[in-house]
Amino acid sequence: MKTVQRLPIFIIFILIPFIAGCTNEEKIELTISAAASMTNSLNEIKKEFEQDYPHISVTYHFGGSGTLRKQIEQGAPIDLFFSASKKDYQLLEEGGFVRNGSAILQNKLVFIQQSNEEKQSLTDFLHSDGKIAIGTPEAVPAGTYSEQLLKELGIWDKLQGRIILTKDVRQVLTVVKEGAVDVGIVYQSDIHGEENLEAAWESDPHLYEPIQYFAAIIGNNSAVDDRKIDAMEHFYQFIQEEQSMNIFASYGFDTTEALVNQ
Repeated sequence: MKTVQRLPIFIIFILIPFIAGCTNEEKIELTISAAASMTNSLNEIKKEFEQDYPHISVTYHFGGSGTLRKQIEQGAPIDLFFSASKKDYQLLEEGGFVRNGSAILQNKLVFIQQSNEEKQSLTDFLHSDGKIAIGTPEAVPAGTYSEQLLKELGIWDKLQGRIILTKDVRQVLTVVKEGAVDVGIVYQSDIHGEENLEAAWESDPHLYEPIQYFAAIIGNNSAVDDRKIDAMEHFYQFIQEEQSMNIFASYGFDTTEALVNQ
């Protein structure tokens, strides 16, 4: 009978941490901050990305672009940032936080209401005592654009006392769904797949600044190694590929080639 040769115990103990170290090194964690309006589309893209890159794990933090930008400026360990605000992207770029970035998408505003409510005109709404929800203009890009729209329509002052400010566009959807307000203003992409919500009135995109979304690789962590940088580049490129652009388009984003390649 053949005897099985066994490794000495001391060699096994030496190899265990080495093997464990190799195993741990295989998984790379990416932490990504993104505008709340991109929640559904980015979650779908995450599934596709992690299938193609099983050694990379993606964790999102969604919120208002202004709030997320301030967190990055204060040292939050963020690898990539998706902003619904050109201003917030530019502030990070000017502050030296952006390693690489570009405009990738465009959007527009819509007024929304519960789908089981009888449609009324904007004029009828103005003559009622109904409330309207928008994102807080100082922290939420959708709120900034909404304020511009309402001012250009000449109804901002008329609505004072009836405007409910929210922390992000997802909360606008929630308060409209719950009937806490009659109308809300969100991005066109936000109502995709939302039950019990519909567009009440469209908006004229010329009445507010172009709504552009920016993707950025954040470079405020000098300790990031080459493998992490490669992973960030992989995701940055992946979200601009046709597969991801088709997902964004399916959620109502404008992914025109002229915008993506600018």
